[in-house]
Amino acid sequence: MPLIRKNGASAPKELGLFWSMQTLDGTTIDIFVFASALQTFDTDPVGPVGLLKRHRALLETIASEKYDRDGATEGLLHLTEDDLRATRATDAVVDEAE
Repeated sequence: MPLIRKNGASAPKELGLFWSMQTLDGTTIDIFVFASALQTFDTDPVGPVGLLKRHRALLETIASEKYDRDGATEGLLHLTEDDLRATRATDAVVDEAE
């Protein structure tokens, strides 16, 4: 039986990328970032999964800092474009100082 479009179905939602990290006490925190946030951060056309792989260490650092500052809601931590922009601005200041 083929699938057909459901009348009144919601529009496709934006792609979110998820991965898990762990606190020192063993609590699992799921980190997610929207594909558009990653693509704003780095415009290379490798796709969102490629960008996640390329910037994973940096994203984990950002997630760790945000968790220390804000905590997580129900085991979930959302990295926003603002979080990525703040990191880019900090990196620019470091680059200028060198």
